[in-house]
Amino acid sequence: MMKLTEQGVLVVEEKDIDSLYCYRDRDGTRFDDSFLFELKFLQKMTLSEGDVRTIHFQFDEEEMPLYEERERLVSEVQSAVRTLDPKYDGSFVK
Repeated sequence: MMKLTEQGVLVVEEKDIDSLYCYRDRDGTRFDDSFLFELKFLQKMTLSEGDVRTIHFQFDEEEMPLYEERERLVSEVQSAVRTLDPKYDGSFVK
């Protein structure tokens, strides 16, 4: 489950992202829209300006197919977070 630490680190796990591809492939929902839906309605998280300092993606090569799309995934999550927190500077932990 995604969480935001007191230090402003948004932690995103593999299981947080899996369903987003289902929304896209089955329903045609854009990734950023489904990410925001996941945050707000399913995980009951709200982000305000200045909340997110960095994003930590917690999945690695063993967790395919996400790792194969990691670069695009990072970019799409960054874009979605910026819509809620314009002060987020794009930093992330590999």
